[in-house]
Amino acid sequence: MPTARLDELRMVDPVLTTIAQGYNNASMVARFLFPHVKVSKLKGKIPVFGKEAFIIRETERAIRANSNRIPPSDLQLVEFETKERDVEIAIDYLEEEESPNYLKYEERITKELMDILQLGKEKEAADLALDPNNFAADLKIVIDAGTAFDDDTNATDPIDVIRDGAMAVRNKIARYPNTMIIGDATYQALMKHSKIQERIKYAVISSVTGKVLSELTDIPNIHVGMSVYTTDGTTFTDVWGDNIVLAYVDQSDKGSRTEFNPSYGYTFQREDMPEIDTYYENGGKIKVVRNTDNYTIKSVASDAAYLISDTNHN
Repeated sequence: MPTARLDELRMVDPVLTTIAQGYNNASMVARFLFPHVKVSKLKGKIPVFGKEAFIIRETERAIRANSNRIPPSDLQLVEFETKERDVEIAIDYLEEEESPNYLKYEERITKELMDILQLGKEKEAADLALDPNNFAADLKIVIDAGTAFDDDTNATDPIDVIRDGAMAVRNKIARYPNTMIIGDATYQALMKHSKIQERIKYAVISSVTGKVLSELTDIPNIHVGMSVYTTDGTTFTDVWGDNIVLAYVDQSDKGSRTEFNPSYGYTFQREDMPEIDTYYENGGKIKVVRNTDNYTIKSVASDAAYLISDTNHN
């Protein structure tokens, strides 16, 4: 094959694409707060949910009684537009010859590329969920130095703060939040907090865990955000910081999940993404492995979440 023609070829790799679409980094938790919904177009409109979307209606009908008619909900739509992200790694043919298992080598590169894209997605989701401007005044609290979670000499019980936040969500949408995202710094403070230790000391439990926090707060799905990022290659910063987000999130499985299910937010992702493709350069001596994703992250029910900010001060 002429080298010029070889350099022009772009081929989607079905094996590496399958690996990419099934890959998740365990330290990243954005998908639990903004579950993925597949969309077929770059642009579209999605519903924004008000309180009525979460209300449980009276549906029982007596014999010969009228049906339980309710007024139609005012469906407010907002536009979305997905955006493409991509990253690539070039492999020299000499590296291919030296690799004992080239397929495994490409799989490792695929996971490395996925980690890069997923970290960007994680940071984007955290920036959206941790912005106080995106929450009503009664759906957020900033912890000051006198009530810091990492100073258990004060009178504050973090479990009470979390429960108050859960109640605030319930007062807005008539449902308690079912998901809690905790920044790792906050989680470390909670595990050592004397008031939480006091709560569990008679339960024959040796340490505080996510399961214990779930039982103490009645929030079934708790996830700790442990991912970090750096802008200079030296100093690392927690993506989720010392913050907590409580939210009501659609728990449907992927097959039945749609943007019409009430939920705090969604990640709207183009169908068949992410995708791994390859192409050649330099007459076939350089093979480029490229990972492409295409999505946007949206909050579609702002009343369905509560933000606890700046929990630590030491």
